[in-house]
Amino acid sequence: MSIFGSKGRDLKEFKAFARERAIHLDREVSPLDNAAKLAPLDSIVAGQRLAFVGEPDHFIHEKYAYRATMLAYLAGHGFTRIGEELSRTDGVRIERFIESGDASHLGRVASYGYRGGRRDDRDDTPTGVLKDSYGDRYPLVEFRAEQVRFAEALRAIATQLKPGTSRLRWFGFDVDAQPGCAYEDLSAMLEDARDDSAVATILDGLRRVPGESIDDEIRRLDCVLEKLHAERDHLGTIVGIDVTEEATYLTAWLRDSFAYLRSIIPITKWEHLNPAMTERELMMHREVMRQLESARPGEKIALLSHDAHLCRDTSAIRGMSAAAGPGGKSAPPLGEFLSREFPGEVFGTWMLVGRGRDRQQFAELSDEIRPVAGSLNAILADVGECFILPVDHNDPRARLLRSEMQLVMDGNASLYCAPASQADAIFFIRDVTPIRS
Repeated sequence: MSIFGSKGRDLKEFKAFARERAIHLDREVSPLDNAAKLAPLDSIVAGQRLAFVGEPDHFIHEKYAYRATMLAYLAGHGFTRIGEELSRTDGVRIERFIESGDASHLGRVASYGYRGGRRDDRDDTPTGVLKDSYGDRYPLVEFRAEQVRFAEALRAIATQLKPGTSRLRWFGFDVDAQPGCAYEDLSAMLEDARDDSAVATILDGLRRVPGESIDDEIRRLDCVLEKLHAERDHLGTIVGIDVTEEATYLTAWLRDSFAYLRSIIPITKWEHLNPAMTERELMMHREVMRQLESARPGEKIALLSHDAHLCRDTSAIRGMSAAAGPGGKSAPPLGEFLSREFPGEVFGTWMLVGRGRDRQQFAELSDEIRPVAGSLNAILADVGECFILPVDHNDPRARLLRSEMQLVMDGNASLYCAPASQADAIFFIRDVTPIRS
């Protein structure tokens, strides 16, 4: 048989496999209703400690129903601690909303437009390649609207959990892209104990100095950290050891977020971003590990991020050659790091799309998502409109997923890998639209 014939047979058999095994979802029903259809995933999810919910594009509307469907299903299987590729400080405020229903917490999320943490005496806006992520091209109104609706869906999922299940917890595991809001949280932790001289000294050190440079601010936070470490035992008796440790961790996060911001502000070439991207990825590692260490027995973690952040093995991927991507070419992407730390304990889903438009912010990129002949995206478009396809490592008809294939991501960029090496299931949706207000 010719090579062409062999590939043709593989493709025909794969499509037959996919049509038989695809779990078709209804875009007109609620995520909870769609989640009820996912029982065929039970045997793959059983016994896993981590779940990856990957997406190929941050700025498509349809990713939110996919996320909510997956989380409704996963929460019913013990994955009740959920992390999002979002500023850590923002995650704390979203968590407060999910727990209480008080929408004022969502009004204080910097990623949604809250500006209470910004300085009025210094402009920290990036001026180089990342300026579009911080300027007028960023779709803030649409992003905020989608995220608020998503938070409301999460609260609905939380109320549907079975009695005896751990409550739904939320966290952000990304660098604070707009540092400053953490000052508010630090003050709230410590202000009631201001009468103690050590606490008063720390609070004074956390007060912003008018006109200070970003270098000065980082040095000031270093001094606060030194004080927190030196007074750890004393502070433990005054505000409690848990508050002391959280205040220390948050101060370090604030310092490191300013260091990240300082490094990206002037960069004019994408490849020069790599050191900053490395530090960012290492912060992600740090936060997720901290969440795992504080999880209760039986409590499992689900993570929401880009497919590339949640890959399992970059060495098995060809074409992940962006000038600056997850890990900055030095640190392993979050998913790879966790897959090494917890081998055999990760369930992963990657989302792929067929065609449509997004609302990405970079002027040099098209917002049109174009079909690419021969890609896995295009092959799946022939199978159905919206479905989840479990990867079956034993079915010979699925061998195409165990060979190198082209996968199209955001910006119409392609990577090449054996999908079965990176994910346990593929969520596919044929037509997508931009995030919307």
